[in-house]
Amino acid sequence: MNEIGRVYLCPTPIGNLKDITLRVLRVLGEVDTILAEDTRHSLPLLKHYEITTPMESYHKFNEREKTQEILRRLEEGESFAVISDAGMPGVSDPGGELITALQKYGLPYEVLPGPSAHVTAAVTANLPMGRYFFYGFLPSKHGERKRALRDLAEVPVPILFYEGPHRLEKTVADIHEVLGERVVVLVREMTKVYEECRSTTTTEFLEHTEDFQIKGEFVLILHPHREEKVLDIRLLLEEKLAEGLSPSKAVKVVSREYDLPKNQVYKESLRL
Repeated sequence: MNEIGRVYLCPTPIGNLKDITLRVLRVLGEVDTILAEDTRHSLPLLKHYEITTPMESYHKFNEREKTQEILRRLEEGESFAVISDAGMPGVSDPGGELITALQKYGLPYEVLPGPSAHVTAAVTANLPMGRYFFYGFLPSKHGERKRALRDLAEVPVPILFYEGPHRLEKTVADIHEVLGERVVVLVREMTKVYEECRSTTTTEFLEHTEDFQIKGEFVLILHPHREEKVLDIRLLLEEKLAEGLSPSKAVKVVSREYDLPKNQVYKESLRL
């Protein structure tokens, strides 16, 4: 009787090919088959590390049917590594349905740690206490997206969405329409040459979209609604300068501590 095979969920780089663990590389080279969200996309990664393990497609359009086949092959002793185009499989990518089936039948699997876009974005944006709500992709249809946003109106912590460049402006417009003025942070192209993190407001973004690079993949961070506070930004800046901070550092600290768009604080600093 064959020993039952095992499934390994292996995170892959979100941009920089060097951001992969030694353990993931070992597993990718040792399993019988790699299940890839897009074999064409994953081929350069495997070639870069000289991994010749056979690949098969495993994506949202064949996930249900393919899962049943994988269960049968596991019983025959075959081992699998599951990878998505980038980041952790099962997080807004194929893998969740397979884990559900493995749990149902008591079959073994391991989740290997590694790159994750929303975790990287949360640290990049310096979210307070690291507390946030990860949503993933909003619905693509306008009406469904607005309903989803209404359901999120009272979430008391920052919400992280994955978003593509072709839909970013529509998503921010829907946020503004449904939830009103909000502070948003746009983190794009993480670990790549043009990585960028910009804090703004929905109004500023929509009125000055031309000032933003709408290219690459985004993590959009939506800050929770805050009751309006009357803040004397100039006084706050003066206090930081009196503490010995440089003007640029004072702008950064006031912006972060009081959850204010950096551009707004910077403009006020020019008046000092």
